[in-house]
Amino acid sequence: MDDTTLILALIPLLLIQVGLALFALYDIYQRQGTRPPLPTWAWVIIVLVVNLVGPILYFVLGRKED
Repeated sequence: MDDTTLILALIPLLLIQVGLALFALYDIYQRQGTRPPLPTWAWVIIVLVVNLVGPILYFVLGRKED
């Protein structure tokens, strides 16, 4: 596999990762809080640092229900 093919294969994953992270950060901002035990600032760090898995964890475990 050459470099061009590898880059083209990774672009969709990168777009999904960035999209999920932006949506999770927007959701955290809009809801003004998260479920315990982690505070909001901790979820922001997890979403930004833990690639692809961080936003998914937020939506499953940290999202405060309305």
